[in-house]
Amino acid sequence: MVLPGTHKSAAQFDADNAVCQQQAQAYVAPQAEAANTQAVGAAVVGTALGAAVGALLGSGSYYYPNNAVAWGAGTGLMMGSAVGGSQSQVAGYGLQQRYDTAFVQCMYQRGHQVPGQTAYRRALPAAPAPRPAAPPRYPPPGTPAPNLPPPNTLPPV
Repeated sequence: MVLPGTHKSAAQFDADNAVCQQQAQAYVAPQAEAANTQAVGAAVVGTALGAAVGALLGSGSYYYPNNAVAWGAGTGLMMGSAVGGSQSQVAGYGLQQRYDTAFVQCMYQRGHQVPGQTAYRRALPAAPAPRPAAPPRYPPPGTPAPNLPPPNTLPPV
């Protein structure tokens, strides 16, 4: 699920949605083709193995050897299709996750909101702390100098 970004119009959202769907589809297309080829291959192999088993079982039958081969091929096709379908389903789940991730990343890059993604806002810079007041000076400025005797003299008695 993607929501329109801040200050994005519905038309811009629809245009970005179409572009991102195409990009995500192009991203998973080679893997989807490989999964489909694998499913078809499993059905073909299953059919061939079923026909071979049917031929082996039918070789002992003197009355209807062709029926055993046909039965084996049909059973092999059915089992191969089931195995291929289950493999395709597992591959399809992974492909759907990759598609969703590619789509969400594309929409996020275009400035739209993606649930689960926190939008961090930069904090305003803190105001500078006031400088501490200078310690008072002693004697305060403008005080006349004390009338002291010269150094190294004894005090009056």
